[in-house]
Amino acid sequence: MRSAWSATRSRQSTLRARPRVPIAGITETPIATTDGVSRRRDRTWGLIGGALGVAVGVGSAAIAIFVEGANAFDSTVPYPRFFTKRELLTYDIFLAVVIAAGALFGISAVILGRRSRFPRTDAMGGALCATVLLVLGSALLFTRLIAVIRSS
Repeated sequence: MRSAWSATRSRQSTLRARPRVPIAGITETPIATTDGVSRRRDRTWGLIGGALGVAVGVGSAAIAIFVEGANAFDSTVPYPRFFTKRELLTYDIFLAVVIAAGALFGISAVILGRRSRFPRTDAMGGALCATVLLVLGSALLFTRLIAVIRSS
């Protein structure tokens, strides 16, 4: 007579020994790490990321100097004086657009990971651009929030 423990143990070993049956005709096969990668698209994503970084940096400085009236040569530590204004600024709208663009790049990374001819390259490029834009936009917006709170 077998104990309950040995019967359970026996059932587990037979479950492991059975080959996995594909679900609805889908079979999973591992691929090489070089599959789904393109050097040309990798360079393209690098150029896109660099252009986005320059656009956000130059755009942020241009809006701060020309629209919000910040002095480019004045040392303002830890943040510019216009950050303390308790109103919606053009700079805030710019940061919201940067965050929205980052979110769109994140969504596109997920879609490209499923639909692209080179899913690993395109998903990584889109995710990297999304990360950079989201971190830049949210860090600057958070700094502005802290400046507004500290000024009151």
